[in-house]
Amino acid sequence: MKDNNSESMTNEELEEQDRTDFASTSSVMRSVFGSVSDLGEFYFPTDIVGGICPHVKGKEEEIVWNAAAEACDSERIHIVWSVAGEKIWYLATASSDLAKKPNSWCPFATLLPTEHTIKELPVCYTYYSEDLAIMMVVGIDELNIFRGSSAIVKAKAERVSQEYNHEVRIINIDPYKISKMRPVPWHSVTLFEERERRVLAGVSIAVGIIVTAVSVLFWLLANVLMVTVHRDYADISARNEQKMLQFIQLADQTRTSPLKEQIVSFLAVNDTLLALNGQLVVYEINNSIARWKAVVPATVTAEKITAMGGRFIAASEDGSIIGNAAQVEFEENLRGKK
Repeated sequence: MKDNNSESMTNEELEEQDRTDFASTSSVMRSVFGSVSDLGEFYFPTDIVGGICPHVKGKEEEIVWNAAAEACDSERIHIVWSVAGEKIWYLATASSDLAKKPNSWCPFATLLPTEHTIKELPVCYTYYSEDLAIMMVVGIDELNIFRGSSAIVKAKAERVSQEYNHEVRIINIDPYKISKMRPVPWHSVTLFEERERRVLAGVSIAVGIIVTAVSVLFWLLANVLMVTVHRDYADISARNEQKMLQFIQLADQTRTSPLKEQIVSFLAVNDTLLALNGQLVVYEINNSIARWKAVVPATVTAEKITAMGGRFIAASEDGSIIGNAAQVEFEENLRGKK
């Protein structure tokens, strides 16, 4: 029969309990996320509950959340758990119960069974203070929390001992023992919100990939278009420069004054077309009358065409076909003959 008087525990038993506390904490710490560096004082939540669930590897949090949410009647809960054997031992409380003590920790969390301590079950942990008495009973198939006055908790502990044929250890934890424990932080769980965050993260990543792909496609198209435009502009400029050089060479050969005037007129037309990104198609002098025809971009306004002495003749795939009055008259004569 085991000693049920917690006040008469030997130093060896206290040291053994401290080692058990540390081992339990280490196991629980591997099961929960969070740092113990910013934890404050210990605290026993008013509506703390405990229980046991079957263990399914990789599903611990979901299993504990479903059981604890039902027990706490809330989806916003704080939990802590430990895996031992084929079971999950957990404690839970509503998040609102920790609102005023967000950095607190519960000593019972440190005492949850582990693979090393499960063989020592059953065990009953009690805590008494001036305004609080609470007890956690941990058996092979149970984990229950009882709260009440000191007398009620002591009576309940005795009944538990009788139910287990006095084979249960009753261990009282006091502030000194608690100060030797390694704190275990509560784990805040709102499972549905966590799933929503994961879905949102996935959608954000997918949208980011799509936007990046579209941006790269537009960049490639813009570069291809820019290369094409530059190549066309270079071809037009080269042809215009070639025609201009031909007329300059002709002017050097003739050296006649009327021809110089025609060359000056030609250069004026040609320079204007270059400024408009246009192309000179025909420039002919007959009986000292110059006749010219050119193609300019469709975006060139009528005012600019008139300013250079031209008129709109027709539209084409390459832009607007323009010419001077002599060219317009020439084309009207051609159509009249037909």
